[in-house]
Amino acid sequence: MTLPVEASDDPPQAAAANGASAGKNDSSSAPASSAKLSRKLSISEMASASSTRRVATPKWLSCWLEFPFRIKNNQTGEYVEEATAHAMDYSARGPINQCGSFVGSAMIRLAAVKAMKAGTPTIYGMKPSSVLTVASLIVNISAGVTMPFVGALVDHTDHRKIMGTVSAFIMTVAVAVQIAISEDTWLAVWIFEIIGGYFLIMHQVCTMAYLPDLTHESAEMGHYTARFMIDQYFVQACFTLIIILVSTYWDHQDNGVIASTIATARLSAGMATGIGCVLFAYAWTFLFRKRPKLREIPEGSNIFTTGFRQIGVTTKHVFSKYRALRWFVIALLFSPEAGAGVVLSIAVTFLTFHVRMTVTEIAIVSIIMLFCNVPGALISKFMCRKVNPLNSFRCAEMFYAMVNALIAGTVSGPEKKGLVYPYAAMAGLAFGWMFPSQRTLTVAIIPKGQETEMMGLISFFGQILGWLPALLFTIMNENGVDMRWSMSLV
Repeated sequence: MTLPVEASDDPPQAAAANGASAGKNDSSSAPASSAKLSRKLSISEMASASSTRRVATPKWLSCWLEFPFRIKNNQTGEYVEEATAHAMDYSARGPINQCGSFVGSAMIRLAAVKAMKAGTPTIYGMKPSSVLTVASLIVNISAGVTMPFVGALVDHTDHRKIMGTVSAFIMTVAVAVQIAISEDTWLAVWIFEIIGGYFLIMHQVCTMAYLPDLTHESAEMGHYTARFMIDQYFVQACFTLIIILVSTYWDHQDNGVIASTIATARLSAGMATGIGCVLFAYAWTFLFRKRPKLREIPEGSNIFTTGFRQIGVTTKHVFSKYRALRWFVIALLFSPEAGAGVVLSIAVTFLTFHVRMTVTEIAIVSIIMLFCNVPGALISKFMCRKVNPLNSFRCAEMFYAMVNALIAGTVSGPEKKGLVYPYAAMAGLAFGWMFPSQRTLTVAIIPKGQETEMMGLISFFGQILGWLPALLFTIMNENGVDMRWSMSLV
């Protein structure tokens, strides 16, 4: 079987063909042990070994920027460049995701002010409390319709790396624009929030296509995914902690809730933009490798239709041949990760309007969740090894459902604000446990040799109903249903 590696004018180095280790320390490593020689090289290792390195990493830069994100393979003890790239990419996305809570809180407050000044309960035909969920609705419907086409570009062209780079760039630009948020510009910021959300989903499709290439072993994949999430949570937590400290200072200046919220949103957007520029640029310039197209476009199809046809063919194949994978993709339809930003938009709306939390209090809730994500990821790593990834994912899903039920049943209003903090810790533990388990399970049950094809199907099923919670929340909110029952939809 021919494995796809980076297109190059030079032939792959003999080290890759002989099963030697890949990564930055290839030329200086000692002779491989018999265990290493018998181990099958991953596609990522082969891609690194065969790279011409026409764009070389500056040594002084890799020493301090790349080092914190390097992850050792737990079998060979060596570094894989694309594993480092994933860690940096996850860590860049963390602050961008978190920025959405601060900018989102500012947007819905500014929308409420605008509606109040106009003397109406609505703004542009919707309640201010529906602004974020309507944005999520637009993003996820657009993604559900177009992601098969994006998947076709990933599979049937050699533009996977270019697409990852461009989507990261547009996503970062969309966040940079949010620095300008104000009472006069909130609608433009809202539009760029939608643009950024769409390209976040596109970017995740591109990075997910690289994920199975890291290793052939589920134990190694569990090790990698847990570390990716820990890196993301750590960077995101540090980011949020800085925001809390600065926003607490601004709160004491008595400039008003709106002014403090706007200042916090601008700070978070500026910091997230800076982090994204550095980490995305480094990962996609120096570490992710090109891939040739995996297959030709079938006869009678074109690049616009082949993705939809392939989804249909693959779905039929999975549902008839692979029972475990069939039930897994069905479960993904209702996963909390389905849809970009849906959980975040609903949670920020709930905490702002129903619980009456300030932006600083929302930030404290976020950082509690983030710090609890780390032990959650460690639980995932332990459970995947001890009880298998499927049962680990099941346990995490049940734990999250219990937490959500407690929130809906007990947080009845601002007077119950104190309950939010322990629930945030429990939700953080659930998320930290759930997502690494889900990714490890994904790689473990995909039929060998069909990784990219199945990843496309999984990405599609993860988005196809991602818009539904936002739609139901918006309908219930517009009709005056108690927001805690709407919150239970998550």
